[in-house]
Amino acid sequence: MSATASSAGSEGDCAMGWIGLDDTDSLEGGCTTWDMHILLSAIESCVTNVGWRVRGAPQLVRLWPHAPRRTRGNAALAAYIEVEYDSLDEFNELLENWFENRFGHLRGQSQRNDGQDSAPVLIHSINALPEDWYWSAVHGLVDVEERLNELEAIEGTSIWSMTRTDGVVGASSAIAWPACVDWTWEAIAWRREQAIGTQRVVSEEVVEQMAALFSDTILNRDPNAGRSLITPRTPCPVLYGIRSESQEQAADAHAWLQNQSLVERAVACRVHLTNQATGDHLRGVDSGVLIEQVRSGRRGHASARVRTTTGSDVLVAFAEGGPVNRLFRSAEVGDRLNWAGLPSPDGSVHLEQLQLDEVAPRELSRPLCVCGGRLRRKGRGQPLSCRLCNSIDGSHWVGNIGEVSDWVEPPPSHRRHLARPLARRPR
Repeated sequence: MSATASSAGSEGDCAMGWIGLDDTDSLEGGCTTWDMHILLSAIESCVTNVGWRVRGAPQLVRLWPHAPRRTRGNAALAAYIEVEYDSLDEFNELLENWFENRFGHLRGQSQRNDGQDSAPVLIHSINALPEDWYWSAVHGLVDVEERLNELEAIEGTSIWSMTRTDGVVGASSAIAWPACVDWTWEAIAWRREQAIGTQRVVSEEVVEQMAALFSDTILNRDPNAGRSLITPRTPCPVLYGIRSESQEQAADAHAWLQNQSLVERAVACRVHLTNQATGDHLRGVDSGVLIEQVRSGRRGHASARVRTTTGSDVLVAFAEGGPVNRLFRSAEVGDRLNWAGLPSPDGSVHLEQLQLDEVAPRELSRPLCVCGGRLRRKGRGQPLSCRLCNSIDGSHWVGNIGEVSDWVEPPPSHRRHLARPLARRPR
């Protein structure tokens, strides 16, 4: 069963459709979640007048981590909207006016060569978008112009953009996310405008208490480092984000935090349905045999080539990966590894989880005789013989076999938003 509605349709005289928003922030600030909250608030304020309604929780979707144009989280937003048929034009007019008022100042501004400026895109579609649009965007790079052309060909779709249309990929992919395989929740709270840019006041001790009180909350602390993970490190409007396996506990944990004296007061909060911690960006588990010695770089990153059933791959374990990096560096040629990793644009695979499945012999030596003496070979092509009892045996080596390992993963503070923890099972 899906966590929320996943396709458009109609109920009575109402059209059930989607809005999608992306690329409203930049490396310097801003936040797409905050902009979507403002838009949804504008829609909700019109409920008594024209019968518009936001259905369910908005969707927060993280996409391919290697996308060349992205902020750290690489997130896009979507929401399921109920609009009366006879007010569709009025609804689109609201969207157009809101978009222009919110982002019109960007029109005509010079763009940096690195393409990291905001390039907001807002989409309204009364039809469901193809599910494979989401999977292509979470697994790899999507051509902007190709996606824009596909979107424009769908009847009942409106698109608003500024100088560039880069955000069309994220906005459409957030709408296309089926949210029917696996999902989590995140309560996002935002700061007062005058507080943005100042140090956030969210006590680490209080966050530790929250994690203990609300058992469904997840990935909000790094117990190894003893620190909170709910506050961003950028000058954006977000105060904190509480991740959870349940919508109810995400909301309850936020309410509890707001009653603590060592936590800054939020100006607003919404609970989002998300693809975080689902592992959607990966394509499953791979296996292979290590065929070269693991190399360590200056910063502690490690790499080596493995042979797989389809060829070979170069695996990379970053120093920040902690247990993954240490296990990988302990591996020897001939060991069989299992891994879950993200293919990068340079062709290597960045390890996110690793297991040592079969271990090759470590130190080779001649075997011992039954009498306790060491068997030796007198010459090429000769059998082994014992100097103590003169016993004869065929020429061979024995080795110490290391131990296989359980699966390991990086500490919580060094995992991707999309990484599914080993302890978390998909729904």
